[in-house]
Amino acid sequence: MAEVFSALLPTFILIALGYTARATNIATAEQFGMVNRFGYFILYPSFLFTLISGANFASGDAGPFLLAVLGGFLALVLVALSLRLVFRGEDAAYTSVFQGSVRWNGFALLAAAASLYGERGPELIGLAFGPLVLTLNIICVIVLSRWGSARATSMRAVLDQIVVNPLILGCAFGLAANFAGLRDLGPVTDALRLLGGAAMPVALMCVGAGLDFKALRGAGAKVAVASSMRLILAPILVWSACSLLGVAQLPTAVAVGIASTPTAAAAYTFAREMGGDARLMAAIITATTILSFITMPIAITLALR
Repeated sequence: MAEVFSALLPTFILIALGYTARATNIATAEQFGMVNRFGYFILYPSFLFTLISGANFASGDAGPFLLAVLGGFLALVLVALSLRLVFRGEDAAYTSVFQGSVRWNGFALLAAAASLYGERGPELIGLAFGPLVLTLNIICVIVLSRWGSARATSMRAVLDQIVVNPLILGCAFGLAANFAGLRDLGPVTDALRLLGGAAMPVALMCVGAGLDFKALRGAGAKVAVASSMRLILAPILVWSACSLLGVAQLPTAVAVGIASTPTAAAAYTFAREMGGDARLMAAIITATTILSFITMPIAITLALR
């Protein structure tokens, strides 16, 4: 497990650096918020487009791997939807528990993928990004539109939220370009690749800057439920799906690594802009990020064995 932790350590260092920069006022929380917003609308969609448009969906193990990852996460979504019965009357809080349970931070794994899995690792994670990020973002938009305090009043309003979401658009255009064979658009692709190259360190440092330990107070049960779903149940469900579908060991280890990541920081942006409980969302992101320092190496080590 020491080798796995060492491979993940640069990721954790960037997160810690972001927290330190905010704590020492090198950049304020508001400034980091603007940086994260810039990433949300510009850097992250550019990264998603270039990664997904260049992914090789025709590789031999791509089909079973993608089915297992999607199947495991959709099972997680069903469990998260059932939590609505527990959080009746707490609509905004429920949306944050839901997001905290199902959203995954791909940057936390991708930064260490080559060290953990070899050159095949980043390729497999790239395969998962498109279908998984697209599917989960659409589901989260629907959940927030239904139960967030700024809820949509019609199906048209829900669709409007989906078609203007930058992460959904980045994934959708990336998949469309991939299947159309438009993997290299010359200077356009080069520019998007340059933008996307800045996404990973910016995203990880913004996660660190967004850690809010005060928000953990008074939200223990909800944070515990979301953290258990994100860091324990998700890897188990994805590993089970891989076993059922006979996925090979390396793709299984990558799939479990994806499932073991903490909650994505974009969940906070969603909560703030679509009427979720933003403070609870910050608490869940904080808890899953800190706990993942322990749970990610354990889950990945077990899967690699």
